[in-house]
Order: sequence, then structure tokens, then C-alpha cells
Amino acid sequence: MRLPTLIPLAIASIIHTATGAPAPTAPSSVITTTKITPSYWRATFSDPPFNIQGNAFFRDFYTLVDEITSDPNVKVVVFDSNSKYFFSTHVDLINTLDPDLYPGNPRYWDSITRLAKAPVLTVAAIRGLTYNAGAEIAAVLDVRFGSKEKAVLAQYEVGFGANPGGGGIELLSRLAGRSRALEVVIGADSIDAETAALYGWINRAIPDAQFEKFVDKFARRVAGWDHSAIAAAKNLINGRTGFPTADEQIESFNSFLKADAPGGLVDRRLKAMAAAGMQTNLNFEENFGREELKFVGNGPWNA
Repeated sequence: MRLPTLIPLAIASIIHTATGAPAPTAPSSVITTTKITPSYWRATFSDPPFNIQGNAFFRDFYTLVDEITSDPNVKVVVFDSNSKYFFSTHVDLINTLDPDLYPGNPRYWDSITRLAKAPVLTVAAIRGLTYNAGAEIAAVLDVRFGSKEKAVLAQYEVGFGANPGGGGIELLSRLAGRSRALEVVIGADSIDAETAALYGWINRAIPDAQFEKFVDKFARRVAGWDHSAIAAAKNLINGRTGFPTADEQIESFNSFLKADAPGGLVDRRLKAMAAAGMQTNLNFEENFGREELKFVGNGPWNA
């Protein structure tokens, strides 16, 4: 994540057709919400190919969280992507992020905490690469399913000299445990879906041919339960397992900012990576962990 120098919903209400077929919202900037039924929603990251998290993403995300937490009927929300390649990647590293929107703002921590506490089950349906801030958003959600063949997760930040700052440190440590979190974060390498499931980063890896059917069946099953039972079960499990505090997450974010001070090594490295194709070149983004190896040391970098 980067701050103002380089970091970067109105979601319409749904009217169902007489046949009961789901009607999508009028497209928002980068997130499209479809109410399959009043109790089962789909929230689709719709800014291909990379699904970068910039101003429009955070604006849409905050509005979506407001809608989820205020709607008395919704019981399950599946987050997916319309990109062939990615679930979600990193924050916008080229365009300026609005200080009222970027993850360092208290609104971000408030939104993800409200989502974690909401009496709604949130599900990440991952059928592509998701890393850095994208992996952090996935970790915020209650349940994560990954395509066995297509899902890849990573926290690459240490590779360019920083650390996960959007909740990845806190959430991954709780999901995978200390040793595996250290492997993922400091190794800064790609983790396939089966390994991610073994580590507890995702719930399970599902063969891609059955993936959509599985996720939809799971969501419809949950949507059929009593809302009060879902709310009580989630509240009790949250109480037993805990969710990162805002202070913990802000400490990690401030550590990221310290590493990425303007004019410092990480700042110069990320600018060089952007010049080499980060955020604009599909091959670079698909191979982020390999590409960042070209930028080790103090530079100058010839990549």
C-alpha cells in the first residue's frame, strides 16, 4: 500500500423480475452487487484485469459495507471477481489516493470491523490471483473458497521492502498461526490453493469445474437458515476467536508507512517497479513475486 503520493457506490437497489431471475445493479465504478434473492447477494469486483484497489474501489466498498450492515434481510454475501486472472491485487500505486478513503483512514478499520461483526456470512470466492491488499480483503471475509487450479494467494510486501499494512499481519497470524504467517509474509512468495487450504488461509481448495456450483450451493444453503441463528453463531465464534483491534492494525499500517517514506528506498523501488510495468503490464502482475526479485538492493535497477 502507498499513501497519497502513489496509493489510490452508489449501488442501485435491485428489483427482481417477475420470474425471480436476479437483476444486477446498475454498474458502480468497480464493484457490482447482484441480489440473487433478498437474503443472498453477490458482490463482484469489476475492474479487470487487475481489480486494483483505488479511490473508486474504497468508495464502493464502504458503501457496500453500509448496505450489508443496514439491510435486515441479507444473510450471506459472496465476493467474487469478473476478471479472468485476478480476484483482487494491490492498492493503486500510480494514482493519488484520497486521504478520506485509503486504508490508513479510520473509516477503513471501522468498515472491516463492522463487516466482521455483522450478522451476515461473507464468503470470498477466489478463482484467480489475489495478493497484498487483495489477500487482506479476502482474509477480512468470514469464509474463503479457492479454485484448486486457479487460486493463488500471496503477501509480497517484504519483497519490495515493506510489510503487509492492511490487516494481513493480524489476520493471517490468526488464520494460519505464527510459523506459517512468518513463512508467507517473509518468504513473500506465491501460495497455491491447496497449500493455502492446508495452512488455514482459505477454507478449502475446490476443483475449478465444480467451483461455482459448490459456492452457489453453499450460499443458498446458508441463506435458508434463520437469521437469528446465523447471527448468534457468528457472534459466539467471534467471541471465542477474536478479531484484530484497530490499534493492532494501525500499528502495522504505520510500519508500512515508515518503510515507504517519500524519497526512501522503498519509494524509489516502487517507482522503478511501476516504470517496469507494475499495475499496467499483465505479465508483471501475474508474476509479481518473480518480478520484484529484479529490484533487490539499493539500485539503480536495470529491469
